[in-house]
Amino acid sequence: MSVKCHELIKFIEEKYHPYFAEDYDNVGLIIGDKNKIINRVLVCLEINDDIVNQAIVSGSDLIISHHPLIFRPLKKIVAKDYKCDLIIKLIKENINVYSLHTNFDNSPDGMNDMLAKLLKLNNIKVLTKNKNVKLYKLAVYVPRSYAEKVRHAIFSAGGGHIGNYSNCSFITEGTGTFKPLNGASPFIGTIDNEEFVDEVKIETIVKECDIDKVVKAMLNSHPYEEVAYDIYLLRNAIENGTGRYGDLEKSITFKDLCKVIKDSFSISTLQVAGDLMKKVNRIGIVGGAGAEFIKNAINKGCDVFISGDLKHHEVYDAVNEGINIINLSHYDSEKLFVPYISALISSNIDVDCINVELTTNPFSIV
Repeated sequence: MSVKCHELIKFIEEKYHPYFAEDYDNVGLIIGDKNKIINRVLVCLEINDDIVNQAIVSGSDLIISHHPLIFRPLKKIVAKDYKCDLIIKLIKENINVYSLHTNFDNSPDGMNDMLAKLLKLNNIKVLTKNKNVKLYKLAVYVPRSYAEKVRHAIFSAGGGHIGNYSNCSFITEGTGTFKPLNGASPFIGTIDNEEFVDEVKIETIVKECDIDKVVKAMLNSHPYEEVAYDIYLLRNAIENGTGRYGDLEKSITFKDLCKVIKDSFSISTLQVAGDLMKKVNRIGIVGGAGAEFIKNAINKGCDVFISGDLKHHEVYDAVNEGINIINLSHYDSEKLFVPYISALISSNIDVDCINVELTTNPFSIV
């Protein structure tokens, strides 16, 4: 049971592409060798000395954390500094570190979708469309006998996805013409003779974040010395971004919603603001720290906004604008990351994957 680190990363990033990460973030392989053989993975929210010790004791080769160990640039790595000591220890123990942060939060079926589904919201939509994905139409002309090879090379590299469908393309049959000139090395035909070849035109859709690797795969699988292809930017795009909002099956009081939240997240206390007896229906939610998206929730007609790390004046102003607030702790809004990622990897990759045994929530109720 083992896999190369870059193969595991490829699997993760096909589902949670770095494109979806916020500009300020630091996702991907943080420490280590992408060619390292991984036998065991430890999944956690964040990394501290106890987590590293558990990785060592459990024989883990890779730690996958939600929060990046290195978030802001480090100018020095010297001993007797808490974070630097962790980095030095990880390197000495030959343990890779990979971060799956806001690209997981923002991606379809990522953190915010999971939170919205946990609350059983209906008609779930993107709260803030700040990570829309541009789409391109790729059209390539191929000899009929090579059509399937080229088509599946495109699909394997990420092309041809429309919603919940893969391998999407349109094929048109026709005749291609060309005349090889001096210096050419034609796959079909001879120098100075015009050729007429049975060809097909393959058209498909490619996301902006995949266009380079799709074109590379297409060219590598194509038999022609000079490949004729077109790329068009489309006006339609995949809408995506930060946070989600949706509607409850029926309106309930804010007090009853608070009980639903406590039951859903397995917590005993909540910090809330607003009228407890107000009837609420539309809920906006952002995992982690989401204060900057309160206005978006108001603009979407949300009755309640749920997030973490909300400050006094942010909440005060929001309530006065008519929206109720639940200040869910940062930890509680993201703790589902650990079992979900562990199960995702275990179900799809031949590698041992374990959940961290320690709680990394720095806060406690006294």
